[in-house]
Amino acid sequence: MKKLLFFLSAVTLLSTASCKGDKNNNGVDNPQNPPRTQVPDEFVGAWENGSIDFNRWENYSSGYWAGQSAVASREAMVFQKNGDAKFYRYEHTGNLYEELIDCTGTVTFNGDGTFTFYPVQGRIRTSNTTQPLSEKPLTSAQLASSKLKGTRGYSYDPSNSSRIQITVPSSAPYYWYRKS
Repeated sequence: MKKLLFFLSAVTLLSTASCKGDKNNNGVDNPQNPPRTQVPDEFVGAWENGSIDFNRWENYSSGYWAGQSAVASREAMVFQKNGDAKFYRYEHTGNLYEELIDCTGTVTFNGDGTFTFYPVQGRIRTSNTTQPLSEKPLTSAQLASSKLKGTRGYSYDPSNSSRIQITVPSSAPYYWYRKS
């Protein structure tokens, strides 16, 4: 099983490595060399909206979060000082369907109260009432979706350094809380 996972990881890396080059002729960012900026000190670390247990994330068994009182969507982001970032998203529909997405990439803080995440690679895990948990690499179309890639507005109050308000187009503002 470990050999199979290693093989699948190697195939994923090789397939994404074939996209090298700074920009293509259409001006599209190279997914292997995306933009990045230094992350402001107050944002370095892990943030979450809803609870995401990173240890159980890797050893997920279907139905861990789902239940009557579970939140339908959760997300987390981990910022490193050098502009590397990880993004996690969990969605479920009433014990019928679950989707777990995690991806790595870079982030730019744009100086105007926004930051942009550029996912490079990741995976999606899904399960439903008729199928066990399955895992696939994210496609380039999924990586480019507004659920993952894109600019988010933020509002940070230094007097409450444990939360930031996040805004995305077509959605009400919500909070990310510093994960301890």
